[in-house]
Amino acid sequence: MKRSLLFLLLGLLPFLAHAQKPKAKQIRKLLESQEVLQEHFVGFILEDGNGKIIYEQFSDKHFIPASNTKLLTLYASLKTLGDSIPAFDYSIQGDSLLIWGAGDPSFLHPKLDNGRVFQFLKNTPYTIHLVEQEEPMFEPSYWRADLAIFPIYGNTVTVQSDGKGGVKTTPEVVGQFVSKDASLSLKAFDIVRNVTGDGLHYPDLEVPVDFSEQIPFPSNLLVSQLLLADTLKRSIQLIKAFKATSYQTFYSIPSDTLYKHMMQPSDNFLAEQQLLLIASRLGDNLQVKNAIDHSIEHYFGDFKFKPQWYDGSGLSRINLFTPSTVLEVLKLLEDEMGQERIREILSAGGVSGTLKNAYKTDDSGNPFIWAKTGTLRYAHLQSGWLESQKGNKYRYVFMNNNFVRPTPAIREAMVEVMTKIWERY
Repeated sequence: MKRSLLFLLLGLLPFLAHAQKPKAKQIRKLLESQEVLQEHFVGFILEDGNGKIIYEQFSDKHFIPASNTKLLTLYASLKTLGDSIPAFDYSIQGDSLLIWGAGDPSFLHPKLDNGRVFQFLKNTPYTIHLVEQEEPMFEPSYWRADLAIFPIYGNTVTVQSDGKGGVKTTPEVVGQFVSKDASLSLKAFDIVRNVTGDGLHYPDLEVPVDFSEQIPFPSNLLVSQLLLADTLKRSIQLIKAFKATSYQTFYSIPSDTLYKHMMQPSDNFLAEQQLLLIASRLGDNLQVKNAIDHSIEHYFGDFKFKPQWYDGSGLSRINLFTPSTVLEVLKLLEDEMGQERIREILSAGGVSGTLKNAYKTDDSGNPFIWAKTGTLRYAHLQSGWLESQKGNKYRYVFMNNNFVRPTPAIREAMVEVMTKIWERY
């Protein structure tokens, strides 16, 4: 009898190990074991796959979310845009093709474009007219290209040495916005932009022979008209017109292609353009605020703590989310997408995106973390999903604000905590 009971218990051990879940004090000790995490504000939540919160701290306090903001942008896009990205709305009137831009960033983007829009516009028998629309309001930033109603080339130009003491641009037509400025005082050669206006300038210094940079160029519909005419080698008119009551929408790339290229490298330009895309489906006024206000009202209005949300990328330091708010967004994403799709779009630890070099994979080369990171000065975050060695699945939110140590030290501590959860639980 005793031997039978022993064999029964031995047989149950793998299942008991599989079912083992961490306790709150064990997770708290893991966090406390990282000295660097005791020096600043740390918001943390670990929740199991059944929705039980295992441990939380400062979960109802507001943090600067940095690029964790893109989780909200992603969900709002999923709910609004459908399975394909709208390139533009259009109406054929007589011999004219009237186009209302939708903010699609994929046209001639080096990593996104599939050629559909180019072929449609290149081969249309109609005269192409871009219709004037209210330009999006935004603050220029060194950390992303300018927002645009009709972006082209990702609103980025490659500037290189021409080997003759000057510079050349790709696309070439953008060269007319680049000029030498003898009054510009820089210690080394570089390209800088006007605070306002269209100009890109470089100092009266020797151009390094190997100089090559990708630089955002100021954009508006006039610039889009110029670039489009140069690209298509045909006349493009910019006109004023009321939007037709009956119009069609031309679609460019699969939506998940855009989402993946936004989330994995944490592309700020693509994130902001997604909010313009959302705004374009709500009306004719492509403004980030319109998309955010609509999303808060319709998608996040029931949250315990309504997100203080001001941009699509997380560059703004006036964004404020609680860890519990971010957890609610993770659950919405999981319900909307399912784990398989999430794992294709988010960064995977040791494999892709901003987590490629942060984590190791398991012995078979598989990731165990899928998450969105976020980094600003004095802010570093991760939020996503973990699948442990024992097969247990967790959601987690890990927010660090107001630290003064170098960001890599914070990242290493976070990785250490999450890796131990993977190994033990």
